[in-house]
Amino acid sequence: MTQKQPHPLLDLALTVILPSIALEKLSAPDRLGPLWALIVALLLPLGFGIWCFINKRGLNFFSILGLVAVIVTGVLGLWNLNATWFAAKEAMFPVFLGIAFPLSHRWGKPLVSEMLLNPQVINQPALHQALDTPEKHHQFALLLKKASWGMAGTMLLSSAMNFALALYLLGDKAPGSEEYAKAIGRLNWSGFLVIGIPLMGVTLALLLWLLRSITALTGLERDDLMNQGTTVRKQVNNG
Repeated sequence: MTQKQPHPLLDLALTVILPSIALEKLSAPDRLGPLWALIVALLLPLGFGIWCFINKRGLNFFSILGLVAVIVTGVLGLWNLNATWFAAKEAMFPVFLGIAFPLSHRWGKPLVSEMLLNPQVINQPALHQALDTPEKHHQFALLLKKASWGMAGTMLLSSAMNFALALYLLGDKAPGSEEYAKAIGRLNWSGFLVIGIPLMGVTLALLLWLLRSITALTGLERDDLMNQGTTVRKQVNNG
């Protein structure tokens, strides 16, 4: 019996995103502390990797990625980091996430397809029906690879901006001081404003480019490609 492959976004959430959140939120001295937070964070990718292996799915790429990411950031978090090392820790997560996009093609389910072309947005039956020749399938795969490298570049840009922002906010603060702790708190919300919002714009631009390229490749109109647009068109035609 063929084993059903896990959903890449679920893999990513269980092995990279949730462990990173656990590591950040539980490392405070009034919670678990950095050592136990690291142990808890490691349990998710390790446990998921073992589950995949027992179910004969082989080594899970995202589990390996999650273990490496958590170990690197967690071990750095155990030390009393100066601003440079803390900035490096902040830059690690988007680097690992950026690596995931191109490498996910080796597992047969590109992460970029799950994120940008998910069934809630894209009319999957219409898309697959329009890819009616081997050449179109090949060109579509090339588009996904280009989009994956685009997302990888976006994550690397995020990493560089995270590093620069952390260095700017923490550079003149003494590690362990009250000012240092306040600067870390400021880093959390300012990172969203300075980095998160612009990156959302870049991701949206990448999605629009991908949709435009798919419509040019398949001959589908955008209303036919998008689930909501197709529904509206059918309602108008049926009326």
